[in-house]
Amino acid sequence: MLATDSRLSADGRVFDTAPKILTLERGDCAIAFAGITQDAFPMMMQLSLAIGAHAPSKRRSLDIPQLKTHALKIFTKMGSLITSDAQVKGNPPDQAPAAEFLFGGYSWVQKRFGLWNIKYSEVEKGYVATAARWAYFPQRVAGLRIRAMHRPRTNGLLGQIAFAGDQATLAEALFVEILNNKRLADKKLSKIDMEPFEVIVNMLRDSKRSPSIGGAPQIAKVYQYLTAVPFPVYWPTKEAGTRFLQGRPCLGYERLDTKVFDPDHPAW
Repeated sequence: MLATDSRLSADGRVFDTAPKILTLERGDCAIAFAGITQDAFPMMMQLSLAIGAHAPSKRRSLDIPQLKTHALKIFTKMGSLITSDAQVKGNPPDQAPAAEFLFGGYSWVQKRFGLWNIKYSEVEKGYVATAARWAYFPQRVAGLRIRAMHRPRTNGLLGQIAFAGDQATLAEALFVEILNNKRLADKKLSKIDMEPFEVIVNMLRDSKRSPSIGGAPQIAKVYQYLTAVPFPVYWPTKEAGTRFLQGRPCLGYERLDTKVFDPDHPAW
């Protein structure tokens, strides 16, 4: 599952209807971005176009880990082509691309899901991928833990989780708080469920939230049977009656083929 807000900003304007999650044509994966849109969105679109232009990628002969490596090469090459306009006075010098991504999907070869943070590395002079960390409740220690594990063998393992963007630290803290509160309430937790979406909803409803986030929440899910689906959400409440699909308020006459999520009672 991928979840995000819908705001684009940083150029003096605010645009709260931007799609920030892209389900890719092959159906078994999706990608979301954070950072400067004019860097991130073209990279996502070029990845999508590259999949459509190569039959093995399109029909999933190229498995998810290999597609992730291909994405890194595409992003790195594109990032190297971002330069300053010498004709405009006061422009900053050439900089690294200001975009990061969450990429995830289901590997039919490995028979499991994969999730990665993709960021630009100044050391590597290109984009690198880091496997998402694992959330778990350790024995004899109170409180959720999130850490990298190559081969997770920890009891109380809940699944992988990743955060991106300038509000990632806050989002992680809220995620930990939600799961700890559920455990204290004696709720049985065997895996991460809708908590990441709950975090996004709570952050967007906070009147003191950062101006870098806003708009309606977005959510998409990749299924094990190789289908990726973006879902609409009622916002700000189900009672308000407004449906938002990937950040855009749906027109009254639009008929949607998927369920619409209630932000106060999210469930698959």
